[in-house]
Amino acid sequence: MSQTERIFFIDRTIREHGGITTMQIADYFEVSPRQAKRDIEYMRDRLDAPIVWSQAHLRYEYSEHWDGLRFADETSFFAFAFLKAILEHYSYVPVVSEETIDMLKTKIGGRYATIADKVHYELPDLERIDGEIALALCEALMNKGALDISYTDARGESSERRIVPLRLVNYAGKWYCIALDSKSREMRTFAVSRIERPRQAPVPEFPLPNDDEIEHYLFSSYGIFKGESLGTATLRFYGGAARAIRTQLWHRDQQISPANIPADPDAIDLSLPAHDWTELLGRALRCGANCEVLAPLEFRARWKEEIRKMGEMAK
Repeated sequence: MSQTERIFFIDRTIREHGGITTMQIADYFEVSPRQAKRDIEYMRDRLDAPIVWSQAHLRYEYSEHWDGLRFADETSFFAFAFLKAILEHYSYVPVVSEETIDMLKTKIGGRYATIADKVHYELPDLERIDGEIALALCEALMNKGALDISYTDARGESSERRIVPLRLVNYAGKWYCIALDSKSREMRTFAVSRIERPRQAPVPEFPLPNDDEIEHYLFSSYGIFKGESLGTATLRFYGGAARAIRTQLWHRDQQISPANIPADPDAIDLSLPAHDWTELLGRALRCGANCEVLAPLEFRARWKEEIRKMGEMAK
């Protein structure tokens, strides 16, 4: 059992029953009374807990009301266990040291430790990125620094860029860096997997976007293809797809409304701002005949053309 678990037990017992003895701690965790006493001293000396020995009741009590660990009991152990399960999948957190894992192992003990072994994180398109590249991006974020990078775009064209990283985003299992591109002096989204050879560089001598501008860029439209919205996309979902979409958040400004189709009372219309139709089209096609693109006309035309192409392939 970890010391953290014992400390939470001591705190909870005192709050619920008024006090605790070292023998109660020792018996419950199968440790020595001396170890239990050290845990109490740790709480008093390191956590500033007002824990005192009551000669009248022959137990340790709080001399005054104390909520220092009020909400950090069993929930914290489960949180640590989930965090350990996430960190062991390095694709989620690409910069992880063995010391971090060891620290979490000391935080969670006993039966709580088994939770991490029973929680599994899985995404269909989980992308692994180079830890050194992730480290360089994190250092630039921390120091508000710039990087010279080699970058290959979606068309396969390579170029040299100087960027100022502003945010790291994991979206649908893929890592992206929102950065100021010194050439265009505008924010751009860079796929981290296409970044090579990051090197420290001088910070460009022009204003960087503030937090409000960055947040607006991040959340102004659907998906990772950020920027000002081209318009509002509306998709109609039927049957099981409609029931699933009701519980999903695609964009914080989305609108879901009944489609009012007598033959399918579950049908819904989902409307949301979009900057690029590509990703949204992929999600619509993934639902097959249970999704229909309604608007705008440009988006509907692309959807119909993609279906036509698939039909040709199936002949």
